[in-house]
Amino acid sequence: MSFYVFLLVLVSLCCGSAPGWAEPSFRSVIASVALIAGWTILCHTASRMMVLQVRRGHMRLRDAARMLEIQLDVFRWLGLPVILICLGAFSLAAWAESHPIFGTSMALQAIVLLAPGITILLATWSAEHVFGARLGLTDPSLRNYFASLLSGLRSGPAWLILPTMLFLLLGDLAETVEPFTSNRALPICIGIGIVAVAFALPWLVSKVVRQQPMRPEQRDDITNWLERVGMPTSGWSATRVIRWDTNSRVFNALVAGIFRPGRLLLLSDRVLDELTRGQLMMVVMHEVAHVRRWHVPIRMAAVAPAWFVSIWVGSLFQNEAWGATVGGLAGLLLTVGTLSLVAYITEWDADAVACRLAVKASAGEEGLPATEEEAAGMMATALGRVTAGHPAARRASWLHPSLAMRVKRLAKPPRMTLA
Repeated sequence: MSFYVFLLVLVSLCCGSAPGWAEPSFRSVIASVALIAGWTILCHTASRMMVLQVRRGHMRLRDAARMLEIQLDVFRWLGLPVILICLGAFSLAAWAESHPIFGTSMALQAIVLLAPGITILLATWSAEHVFGARLGLTDPSLRNYFASLLSGLRSGPAWLILPTMLFLLLGDLAETVEPFTSNRALPICIGIGIVAVAFALPWLVSKVVRQQPMRPEQRDDITNWLERVGMPTSGWSATRVIRWDTNSRVFNALVAGIFRPGRLLLLSDRVLDELTRGQLMMVVMHEVAHVRRWHVPIRMAAVAPAWFVSIWVGSLFQNEAWGATVGGLAGLLLTVGTLSLVAYITEWDADAVACRLAVKASAGEEGLPATEEEAAGMMATALGRVTAGHPAARRASWLHPSLAMRVKRLAKPPRMTLA
């Protein structure tokens, strides 16, 4: 998940408590739609200008594509203030909160809050597609156009928005049943609902991602590795292995599901097609290490203190109209900082644990690591291969250390006992 998508979703939802600068009315919707429409036209104008530069021979295709990429990145980031203008200055958030339909549901309000940001994101993707279609780089049909936008949503915002919407729907349900339950029964119902959502997430992920059949020999290899390190691939607690169809665009792997029943291991097509057997094992063991060390729950728990601080900061200014906004901003900054720190620590830990797991999973097979040192070397090679051709992926990001930092840590993997 990119930092931009995380920030877009978080900023949009935090604006739900922002006070309106004017009396909320349908004019808030009209003004917001007009501003977003103008931003969309601006993105497509930039695309059209780059197409004309290429057709007239003033720029090479590669240079024009790079220039358009930079321009659309700028439009995306400048879109964040546009979101604030729509939700705050135009009082769109206040309108949604006071609306007789949207105001009764947190999930419906979230749809309104997210609409400006998601539309801006779709507009930049649309401009990219139009650039490629007009220059004959991609299929110009409407079907391919909408398929490309849907693919972008699936591989980006959907991973954050869908779980968020599920929990907001759970909150709506809790408010609905509250009058009919006792004070003691309501927390129990909420707890059961949260567990149910956690179990439902892998199923939801399996419906969102596109899947392809996996080669039998690869499936057998991965299944054997998982079984050797204690992750069942059959029975009620099985972990399902899925080949993730990304049109050979994405080098990625992940595990969906905190609990065993229904857990998924997703491996993108490029990971399965372009890595050697040993490198593939290290990628798989890295994801297994995240599961064995409970990294996802740790990351989720690490965010909670930041929002307790946010509530406390907001309470200091509860008599001010902008108190909730200040609290939300404090929560945003602390969330980003805390989540980034914990993400770095858990990534380094997963690399180190993966080396120990790989020795166990290899079972002495030829071409697979026999020692932790060999596993560390294969992991470093796999990381280099996965990030090859993507300079941004080799640099440090908010959720991942840089390639150099991870390779340096792998040079001397720490000794630790697996749980």
